[in-house]
Amino acid sequence: MGTSVQWDAEIVTDTPNRLIAWRSLPGSDVDTAGSVRFEMAPGGRGTEVRVSLKFDPPGGKLASFVSRLFGENPDQTVRGDLARFKSIIEAGEIADTTGQPHGRRS
Repeated sequence: MGTSVQWDAEIVTDTPNRLIAWRSLPGSDVDTAGSVRFEMAPGGRGTEVRVSLKFDPPGGKLASFVSRLFGENPDQTVRGDLARFKSIIEAGEIADTTGQPHGRRS
């Protein structure tokens, strides 16, 4: 809605190749905390990345509802970020269809 928020965070847990967790510092515009956990996938088929995020925007539930109406949804943002991360890790780039041929259009 034309405003921005910012916060400072501190890392509270850092276990190399396994887990990183953070929380916002007192006085931040946003009360947030989260973690990213890396686990071996079943059958040794790669790595699973699990994200946990707590994000309480200023203005409480009403502000959160209004921001979702305007397309600002932290859950969707994280999913999109993870999809881009996966593309970069697996293919070395973010895949798109620019310049690819297409079928006949109606």
